[in-house]
Amino acid sequence: MARRHEFTEDLYRVLGVARDADLAEIRRVGRQRQRAAHPDLGGSADEFVRVRIAVEVLTDEGMRAEHDAWLAAREGNQRRGPRIRRRAAPRTTPAAREPQAPPAPAPAPTESTPPERIPTPDTDVRKMAWFRTSWPATPTLWPARTPKLPELRPGELAAVIAYVVVLLGATLALALPMSPARLTAPDLLNEQPGPLAWPVPVVYCLLGMTWLVLRLRVRRPGLARILLLTLLPLPIVSSLVVCSIALVSLITTLGHTDSATLFQQALQGLSYTGTAATMLIAYVTLKHRAKLAERERLLVKLAEEALPGDSSLTRVWGQPAQTVLSGVGLYPGVNPMRAIIAQREVGKALEQLARMPGIRIIHGLDAPGRASGSVPHAVIAGRRIALIDAQLVAPGHYGIDRKGRMTRDGEVFQTTATEFPHAVERYYELFGEGVQLRGWITFLAEREGELAVDNSLTWERVRLATCHSVLREVGDWLAAEGEQVDRLLVRDLLRHRL
Repeated sequence: MARRHEFTEDLYRVLGVARDADLAEIRRVGRQRQRAAHPDLGGSADEFVRVRIAVEVLTDEGMRAEHDAWLAAREGNQRRGPRIRRRAAPRTTPAAREPQAPPAPAPAPTESTPPERIPTPDTDVRKMAWFRTSWPATPTLWPARTPKLPELRPGELAAVIAYVVVLLGATLALALPMSPARLTAPDLLNEQPGPLAWPVPVVYCLLGMTWLVLRLRVRRPGLARILLLTLLPLPIVSSLVVCSIALVSLITTLGHTDSATLFQQALQGLSYTGTAATMLIAYVTLKHRAKLAERERLLVKLAEEALPGDSSLTRVWGQPAQTVLSGVGLYPGVNPMRAIIAQREVGKALEQLARMPGIRIIHGLDAPGRASGSVPHAVIAGRRIALIDAQLVAPGHYGIDRKGRMTRDGEVFQTTATEFPHAVERYYELFGEGVQLRGWITFLAEREGELAVDNSLTWERVRLATCHSVLREVGDWLAAEGEQVDRLLVRDLLRHRL
């Protein structure tokens, strides 16, 4: 069966891993390489694309098999059977291997009964900086829906111009009747120049221009290769033939050959040599550009398979509290109605962020590495991810003590919100440092009263917030990439959707 993808290089070598590397090693190395190559962190955009393609292909079973088959075909080796892949062994502890008593249930929160009605939170965003910014109507998709050709660099442009000038000049010199280098068919009977052979250089010129257009557009590589292998030897052989004829004429006539004939042969030889030389230079110079274009097309194809263009324009996936209503994603000890109220209010407020065209909102993500629980909301713009928790609490002043425990009015209290920073850290480990990721625990007051948060002490990547402050902080932070959509990143997050 024909392969669906075309590759340009050994992707194992791009990442610097062995061909039998397991998925855990590929993801770990991929995260490190993406951070080193990220343009925002001082890297190169071309190198970042190379690494991103390598991670995308080698972490997918089907595409990795296609890539391995392509490598084997390129190296001329027959595959020697299925490759045995090492898989990361699950982490176990002695306690997990032996039967043990079920763990004690998590302590229920103090406010276990849901209120009949909660005060309307402050969600006025009209005066916030990100809201007052003038945003474009449509976002910038990466990868784009159609691949873009890289711009010609100065050296590439010079090689193309040189080839065009020499090719056209040689064609005119060989085809014009008044040219001293005109190409004529030999008349062997009369030993004189025959009729003008102008169609030959014209046809050669048209084929040469066709090859150049295909090379610049990076289209039909098979046809371009055939044209190159056909057109490049012709001027080389013609130049050798002309030089040989001139040399033989000089030897046989003992230097008495007509100077006009020698001049014509010299001009023809220079025309042939110049055409071949400039064509070879243009081919070598445009080789890197062709590789960049092929990478771009592969990246676009991967993005279209992962998140087609129509899906890329979806602004919101899921509904707030939908996971709680379906009976999943709830930590033990949490009253479902309290979680539903909190997530619906926060989710409704977050939809105002959609004023930025690149904003994508996903409700209900799995908390990886945990037996249960979820991340209620994720907001994405470009390569920035904001993970947001929602908690319905009593009025008071909330903060974090030096041991990472939640406090209310200076007193430590039990809450499942302390599980949320662990979920954020786990997502940070999954996506790596090439992605910017932060988390917010959003508090809503269950009754009238003052509600405030203190962020003088916080976790490394998680802050406390009210409904109003989370809109301001998340909006201002995401606004830096508020018109960009990373389709591959959105796809990766959707894979964790509950």
